[in-house]
Amino acid sequence: MRRFVTFFIAFCLIVGALPAPQATFAATEAPAIVDVQGNTILLSDGSIWIKRLWTSSGYEYINIDAVEIQDTGNGGYALNSKGELISWEYQTLPVLDKKQTGIKELFYGYYLKKDGTVWDYSGNKRKDVKEALLVDYYNGDFAYLSEDGEIYHSNWDNLNKVVETIKDPSSIVSLKVSGDDSMAYLDKAGKVMMYSSSWFDYDNGVFTHYPKLLLEDVVHMEFIDKDHLLATKKNGTVWLVTVWDQKATQLKAIKNAAKAMPYHFSGGLDDPKRSDNDRFITFNADIVVQQKDGNWKFYDGDQSVSFNAPQVTDIAFTTNNAKPAVGNLVYFKVVQNYNNGYKETLDRAAAPLMVDKPHLLQPMNDGSYKVLGVGEAKVTVTAGGISKSLVISSSLGKNLTGALHANSIIYLPIQTVFKSLGGVVTYTAANKTYDIKLGSTTIQLKVGQKTAKVNGKDVGLGQAVREEKGVALFPSVLLSNSLGAKNQWDAQLKQMKVSIGSATMIIESADTPKIKKQEAQGSLANYIGKVYWVNQYNNWGRFIKLTVSDVVPLGNDNFEIVFQKVDGGQLKTETIHKTVIPNVLGDSSKFLTYDPYKKFNWSAATWEKIKASKVAIGMNKAQVELSWGLPHDKSSVVEKNITIEVWRYGYQYIAFTNGTVSGIYSY
Repeated sequence: MRRFVTFFIAFCLIVGALPAPQATFAATEAPAIVDVQGNTILLSDGSIWIKRLWTSSGYEYINIDAVEIQDTGNGGYALNSKGELISWEYQTLPVLDKKQTGIKELFYGYYLKKDGTVWDYSGNKRKDVKEALLVDYYNGDFAYLSEDGEIYHSNWDNLNKVVETIKDPSSIVSLKVSGDDSMAYLDKAGKVMMYSSSWFDYDNGVFTHYPKLLLEDVVHMEFIDKDHLLATKKNGTVWLVTVWDQKATQLKAIKNAAKAMPYHFSGGLDDPKRSDNDRFITFNADIVVQQKDGNWKFYDGDQSVSFNAPQVTDIAFTTNNAKPAVGNLVYFKVVQNYNNGYKETLDRAAAPLMVDKPHLLQPMNDGSYKVLGVGEAKVTVTAGGISKSLVISSSLGKNLTGALHANSIIYLPIQTVFKSLGGVVTYTAANKTYDIKLGSTTIQLKVGQKTAKVNGKDVGLGQAVREEKGVALFPSVLLSNSLGAKNQWDAQLKQMKVSIGSATMIIESADTPKIKKQEAQGSLANYIGKVYWVNQYNNWGRFIKLTVSDVVPLGNDNFEIVFQKVDGGQLKTETIHKTVIPNVLGDSSKFLTYDPYKKFNWSAATWEKIKASKVAIGMNKAQVELSWGLPHDKSSVVEKNITIEVWRYGYQYIAFTNGTVSGIYSY
């Protein structure tokens, strides 16, 4: 396969991918190719494509507002519309150099400023050039046309000798050097005039160089190498001119050309071995042609291949949360997929989002959207002529209260419900009227009236808007009849579920919390009212009397036990799983089910020792057990009607003789 065919396939410029079936295509004009150099393509919208095999897709796409490019093989330069210089290396992104400004044109090695001065890309001014109109440089050869019409060339006394003076400098449209000792210029009449250091007359020690007319009716010209000039004529034909004999040969395979340029594929990317019969093998160049219809082609001898700028084939539109709760932040991501494998992530400016219900989603400064209300919003993005949509179904994270079931009618609170739907509610106390704006819908409700006004039209409610304990309630049928909501009354939990598509909110009645609490408690409710005496628990006072007043559900089968003290105060346990509660309350080391003061008639001094967790000689086993709890282990021996028993508590031992403490030891 010939070189350009291979290059073209590698560059992935043919548009062949089909759009995704979910995509909607709109008429759009893709940016046109303006220039192709080496690894870089310049488009009419100021963006550039750079082929880079070390990137994930093999390409990079950057919009730098470029109007001109100059590829260097391992990097490149660009001129933006403000006359500023942009540069990049092989593995770096384009960088704007704000110190190099006022630029008119780029060329190899140098650039021309609008003030006629010439500078290299490092920012050094050429002091031997003044008031230049046109400039060119290649392979050590430098030439320029001054504002006075004087043409200079570095081979002519190192830019100190005028090669020719043009009466009308504005008539010259292009000036090119060959990289050896030749140069040519093209004027508005289409004439290509060429100079060579070997074309001269000599008379009395004076050398007079003269030009030769190479071609006429030319609109564009470029040197392919020092010996060959490529010229495009007005009729769209392309000619190859040999410098030494001025012989012009038409390249008949190329037709309808606006301009033909040598294509030097630099950078060493995708460079297969060239075929032996390559027409341009002797001077290592190929041709890229912009046709009059705006299309582009690569030419290699008689073979050609068309190419286009990379095209958007599809867009991926995703969100981090399609079912958020009200108050959440939702993020969207838009990625353009190109037919060369490149993926471009677009920001909000490049791909603005359209929200059909903006009262539900509010754009934030960081690019996210805040969820304002319950409902379904369709979010649409259009990029590259393709539109895609997502539906965001936002629900209420926390249940509302205030639902009322009366006379077979379900009433809901006006303020909280419509605000939760993303609406704005305005109350006029003088006539007890509520004006609601819900996106593009307006609703008016008035206490005591059986009708509502929806977008100015009367809508029946069945029953009148009413007030309960200062809260205005409306018949829920309004939501289903006018807003397309689905209302579902849960008779068991006594609460209303309002659904708009997949979005939901729940409004509880006054009975709902009690019912839910009873369901969660289950058999644990049987502990309520039971009386306990604290043995040892959370440093609570020992042997105080407590009554279980509540078992509070905390979610996920966890509970908190609330105890009522005799003096009316409360004590609460830590969070306890429901399966552990019977163990806690049934553990006599923590709680007693009897009044120890009534069960044991001991002296006040003994009770003080027990409450202080002390053990003394003379105590009995019941007293020790209440004071220190059950021992880790026991041992006993009986001899001659004397029972010796030892209880171990870690490193402490208590000895009993016939049931009475006779010794306390530590080891």
